[in-house]
Amino acid sequence: MERFKRYLAGQHTHTEMRWHLAIIVIVFWGLVLCARMGYETGRAYSIHEQMLSALGSFDERHNPQWFWIFTLAMVFCGTFLVPVTFYIHRRFRVISEWGARIGMCLFLLGCTGITFTGLFPDAHLKVFGDVSSSKIHGMMASLIIIGFFLGMILHGILLLKDKFREQTFAEGEASYWKFIGPYLVCAAVVGTTLSRIRWDYVYSAILSSGADAARYWHDAGQRLDHFPLLEHLAIWALTIYIVWFTILLPHEPAHEEQ
Repeated sequence: MERFKRYLAGQHTHTEMRWHLAIIVIVFWGLVLCARMGYETGRAYSIHEQMLSALGSFDERHNPQWFWIFTLAMVFCGTFLVPVTFYIHRRFRVISEWGARIGMCLFLLGCTGITFTGLFPDAHLKVFGDVSSSKIHGMMASLIIIGFFLGMILHGILLLKDKFREQTFAEGEASYWKFIGPYLVCAAVVGTTLSRIRWDYVYSAILSSGADAARYWHDAGQRLDHFPLLEHLAIWALTIYIVWFTILLPHEPAHEEQ
């Protein structure tokens, strides 16, 4: 029981955290693969044509029989990433107590988004009045992007701050630069996303107001809506980032709670 409580609080040893991350990756992607194998709608599932969320949709055009496997995968992933978030927080407190706390809250927001994205499938089912499950699904997916993207940026800023000032987080300059790897993986996805935005429409939206501005903002991102592969790339990149970044952290936090 004490070990279980320690794990819930993210007080893993470095080796235990490696196993924890391995379990997350194997179980999550294993369940996603099972959901994909059960995807039978008259056409083969393709990452170039269907969003990953289609595996969790019980609409007849998607995965009505095995959608619950994808739901299980998302709930499992979101839940098991919470201790990882606590683990990261305990190591960043030495740089900034408030910065580490904000980063933890952002990552927890992302974890919440993952869990509820699974609980509310991308399906045409009315949940609250005229609010559909699909709409809630989209809102929760936004939490994943906001939480993890801002969290990544904040942790990167904290690392740079410590590198050029106190250098209390890691030993030696090379210890800081090794973190560039996980960020380069995410930068590739961000770069792909930015390349598909219609910046001429963004410029027009900034200069406009009201309905015209809203229309321009919508048109600016139209090419993203028709690029399902981007969602897959983003999820793969997030998986790689969390695993790689967490493994690179110091094996022990700078100070323990007494």
